[in-house]
Amino acid sequence: MSGSATSSTYQALVQVLQNRRSIRQFRPEPIADETIRALVEAVRYTPSAGNAQPWEFIVVRDETTKRRIGDIYLEQLKQKNRLEMLRRPEWRFFGAEPPPLRAGFVQAGVLIVVIGDPRLADAYPLRTKVDKGRQHLISSLSNVVVTLHYAAAALGLASQYLSDSGSPEMELYLKDLLGIPEPYRVYETVCIGHTDVKPSSRYVKAFDEIVHLERFDAGRFKTEEQIEAHIREKLRPAFKKVL
Repeated sequence: MSGSATSSTYQALVQVLQNRRSIRQFRPEPIADETIRALVEAVRYTPSAGNAQPWEFIVVRDETTKRRIGDIYLEQLKQKNRLEMLRRPEWRFFGAEPPPLRAGFVQAGVLIVVIGDPRLADAYPLRTKVDKGRQHLISSLSNVVVTLHYAAAALGLASQYLSDSGSPEMELYLKDLLGIPEPYRVYETVCIGHTDVKPSSRYVKAFDEIVHLERFDAGRFKTEEQIEAHIREKLRPAFKKVL
């Protein structure tokens, strides 16, 4: 196996990583069966703790069901916005006031609800199961969600995280709507579809900001004030309007 950064395989991977964005404006076009199969075929090889592969996928393309998921999300969003208003105005995710409620993801061709089976923690050694069973479930499901996003990008499709799916109230409503039994857990929904939106540029940390050689470089430890400035200047240069 070549370790060259100039290999065509590496360059193709980097291009997918660089080009992927979370898109919230989709064209209402269907996603073909063969595309769904291609997405799942790719993510089946995602790494997981103990190779437990604790994931299953509910593929939602029915328009009525997508709209119902959108309604559930908007109810959850109302609660999030009320809580966000408890923060200082300069720290609110959306600015002084929340933007109009919308669930644009319902226009996506497919919603893939990622669910996890905690019982597969028995694939771990007993100590690992007791000590880190839930952590490993979450990290494994996180891996498969990220892989799903990149597989969509490699197919020329846009995608969006819908992380609220795993919040307690929305999870319960989704389980009822989609007939998900106990003890499965809803982790996240990945919205995938076609878009005409050109992805914007985004801030990405430089190599030297994130890599420490051999030991943590104490001279690069950030104070609370520096962290706050970093969030304001790099992560929120303008208030986000994506909720």
